[in-house]
Amino acid sequence: MSVQARVLDLFDELHRELGFAALFISHDLAVVDMLADRIAVLHRGELVEEGTGDDVLGNPQQPYTQRLLASLPVPDPVAQAERRLQWEALNADPATA
Repeated sequence: MSVQARVLDLFDELHRELGFAALFISHDLAVVDMLADRIAVLHRGELVEEGTGDDVLGNPQQPYTQRLLASLPVPDPVAQAERRLQWEALNADPATA
């Protein structure tokens, strides 16, 4: 297990045991999804989307969040190709910039 994984597991364990609130800032959405009860997405210093992981990561409403998720790699080459096409389409639309 990597050092990062051990630290994240410890953080998660302490959070569950002690029930404290914490602000966790990261660009790693997999980590955010693992640790956060609620997720807020900022774009250029503005809050653009906020909600549960299921809401924000599972059904993003804002174009920036959609582009952010579409930019993430996935291990399946077919799914990755679909995601790349989605990302390109989102970036080609000036209304979503």
